[in-house]
Amino acid sequence: MRDYRHKIDFLHRVKGRDEYGEPIDTWEVFKQGIWASYDPLLGNEFFAAQTTENKVEAKFNMRYIEGITSEMRLRFNGQDYEIIGQPVNVKGLNRELLCYCKLVK
Repeated sequence: MRDYRHKIDFLHRVKGRDEYGEPIDTWEVFKQGIWASYDPLLGNEFFAAQTTENKVEAKFNMRYIEGITSEMRLRFNGQDYEIIGQPVNVKGLNRELLCYCKLVK
């Protein structure tokens, strides 16, 4: 059993326009208060993840949630993380979801 002791929120992009008609994107909460485990990537796992084009800095594991995509962001401890690649439905059983992420600066 995973140690789901951190609360995270999932955000989705909302396209809109500012007062001058220029397109702007905002991030709004899609799912809030999800219990998850947080694992910063260290050592060999961190260096293996660096071989991809995007730098993966952390992984979040939680119970399966329908509708989570790579177009979303994840908020943890007041910081936003971009989801790298497709979220993984562990073993295809709809029980666990794994997201590899990088911090949005």
